[in-house]
Amino acid sequence: MWPMPISLEKIEAQAPELLSLVKEARSRLSAQALGTARAKVALCVDHSGSMRALYVKGVVQRIAERALALATQFDDDGAIDVFIFDTGAVHAGELTLADYAGGIDRLRAGRRMGRTDYAAAMTLVREHFPADGLPVYVLFVTDGAPDSRTAAKQELVTASQRNIFYKFLGVGEGPFDFLRRLDDLRGRPVDNAHFVEPDDIEALDDRQVFDLLLAEYPQWLDEARKAGLLT
Repeated sequence: MWPMPISLEKIEAQAPELLSLVKEARSRLSAQALGTARAKVALCVDHSGSMRALYVKGVVQRIAERALALATQFDDDGAIDVFIFDTGAVHAGELTLADYAGGIDRLRAGRRMGRTDYAAAMTLVREHFPADGLPVYVLFVTDGAPDSRTAAKQELVTASQRNIFYKFLGVGEGPFDFLRRLDDLRGRPVDNAHFVEPDDIEALDDRQVFDLLLAEYPQWLDEARKAGLLT
């Protein structure tokens, strides 16, 4: 039996500051005919030096809160798995309804900023989630291209043979040429990735952000089911 979304009453009791976000997430999921869709949600965050200001200003934390709001309607555990990548990558733990406030800074505490290894994070995601489990929605937040483009492309191809969808979210100034090309990468049985680059994500309202985050996800679900990738 698939898990049920977390009720608004439970959100109000456990994390009242998230209630308006969760209501908007629920509304936009319904608008995309995803009201009954179930998934695990993962967040991959770029921890390279150029991202420093986006952490300090709370931009990454606010993105994480939107991912958590989606997760409450995709699953019943009220948590997202957070993967941090720089010169390497780590599964940093979970962000939950109980401890989401300041959670990104807590999970990255003590970790030095480094380079930009997409593939290391993508490998950890693939190894963490079972292939025969729920669909996995991965929000991948970055401000530039990876050090190893070949490895990142190979990981995306491998993930396309699995139950994994990547939403690449470009923040900051880029460059994003590689991500634009990755969005159209050939050699995948299904198109399991979508790249968006809002000019300023902080200038968007919650409805606009959720619509960006959900764009192309319904199409991937349909294609993945037809390809036998989802149980």
